Amino acid sequence: MSASSAQAGFVAPDAAELAPHFPGYEIQGLIATGGMGAVYCAVQKSLDRTVALKILPTEFSKDAAFCAGFEAEAKAMARLNHPNLIGVYDFGEVNGMLYIIMEFVPGKSVYHSAYGRAIDPAETIRLVTGICNGLAHAHENGILHRDIKPSNILLDLNVQPKIGDFGLARPIEWKIQEGDEIFGTPHYTAPEVVNAPHSVDYRADIFSVGVLLHELLTGKLPADDPRPASAIIHCDPRFDAIVKKATQTLPAARYSSASEMAKDLQVIGTALAQKSTRVVAPAGIHRGVNTPRSHGYAKRKKSSSTPIVMVVLALIAAAAAYHFLGGKPPQPKPVEEPVIVVPAKPEPTKPATSDIPEDMGPGTATPPEISKTPVKKPVMDPVEVAPVEDNTDGVKKPVFDGTAAPKYDVNAFLLRARKAMQEKSKRLVSITSAQLNSNFSDFEKEFRKQARKGKMGIDEVDALVETWKTKGNRIPPSTDQGFARDPQLQAIRETSEARQKGIDETLKQNIEQLASIYLGGLEKQIERLEADNDLGAVRLLKEEIAQTKGSSTYFSGLMTGTSGNE
Repeated sequence: MSASSAQAGFVAPDAAELAPHFPGYEIQGLIATGGMGAVYCAVQKSLDRTVALKILPTEFSKDAAFCAGFEAEAKAMARLNHPNLIGVYDFGEVNGMLYIIMEFVPGKSVYHSAYGRAIDPAETIRLVTGICNGLAHAHENGILHRDIKPSNILLDLNVQPKIGDFGLARPIEWKIQEGDEIFGTPHYTAPEVVNAPHSVDYRADIFSVGVLLHELLTGKLPADDPRPASAIIHCDPRFDAIVKKATQTLPAARYSSASEMAKDLQVIGTALAQKSTRVVAPAGIHRGVNTPRSHGYAKRKKSSSTPIVMVVLALIAAAAAYHFLGGKPPQPKPVEEPVIVVPAKPEPTKPATSDIPEDMGPGTATPPEISKTPVKKPVMDPVEVAPVEDNTDGVKKPVFDGTAAPKYDVNAFLLRARKAMQEKSKRLVSITSAQLNSNFSDFEKEFRKQARKGKMGIDEVDALVETWKTKGNRIPPSTDQGFARDPQLQAIRETSEARQKGIDETLKQNIEQLASIYLGGLEKQIERLEADNDLGAVRLLKEEIAQTKGSSTYFSGLMTGTSGNE
């Protein structure tokens, strides 16, 4: 088992352990694992087809609401059949584990392949058109994705985009229940997802694609550089109009369908293709494809101009290679790792914390790669925050202090945002509780067995175990009775305590990730309120951000029901 698996809290079963439960498949090995499940590469024996097998922790199968949502998601995805969507073949439950069998995509994500880089406009059109076509098919079948972003778009070995990770997907006719996710991914999420979640429809996906289009063209998010794409990279200004229409604040002002957006992109693509045919270039330099062809000339006519022509062609070829391949000569495309052609490399922007996947996407062979440079947390100056009071439901909220009265209902927004995060944390807390109980149960068995060998009385053992259970099934400290006089018992305790610390650390990391999403949602809302000049609401949200960042226990307290105050 890899170190990452151990740290994740969820221990992925070995392929040999899973094999008896999936007799129709040859499980070849683990692709990726995380706290929310594991993905394996397998071969469906009857069809000799490579597939991705995703299993979830057993704790999920005990949650009736989650099981219902999982089944609805799987059935929704199975209804989709499009080359730009990851296919779903089967789902079910075996040995207490929910599973889903999907199309295997051996390539990397757009995030991993193109983060921080400006992509050739023709290649961008090809990629985004494919994404639009896949979404159009999903929308026509009544399915929203609701979390379109680079890390959820995989590229197969032919560099064809495939939309995955329909974890937030839902049938259009479903009404959003209170407590559902309201943020999506900051910077890619349409305004109505935060402001009016009950009104969200397919046009929220179109907004996200508009952001993605700008990012692929420029290497930057619109939030980081709001200038039109043509002002950043001098591309066709018609791209600006498409991005602007797709990302309109009002859904009704956006494209009426993903197909309509794809058609506008194809108009530019046709113009670019016609323009390129009027430029003399040697065969084999193909816009947007990093795979040079081999050429040859059957005969060469003797001519005094031949040397000059050859020099000109060579110069054109070199210039084209430099332009389209970012200054590098053409190299054969590796079969196992498709790449996107990158003509320019603007200064990379800092990745949003929510781009780090909470879980693996369907069929992801290689998870998105985040910069290995350690991120230093900024040192915050003391911030004076408004007093807080307990609401009737126990959730603390800011008190208006009378200055710059907000026009926006900040209290309602914070309560809704916290409720959404609390719903997500409930599952994490439930999983953690089950893992802690299982760890304590194993410890109790070993403790009783060794205690009997050490001649410890049954009554004494029972009393100790009951005391530990009343303290939340936590592994006792080394100073507790019985450990000092028996080194074997101390060794058992230390082993169980180490597992307990790992489980606790996993919960802490997951809560911190939720805090990043929470803060991202608040910051996005501040951007909108600043545009409306609602300084009172901005002040209150900034106070909430300051309190969340300034206290290591504030947010975790909100999520777990403790005070959250240091």
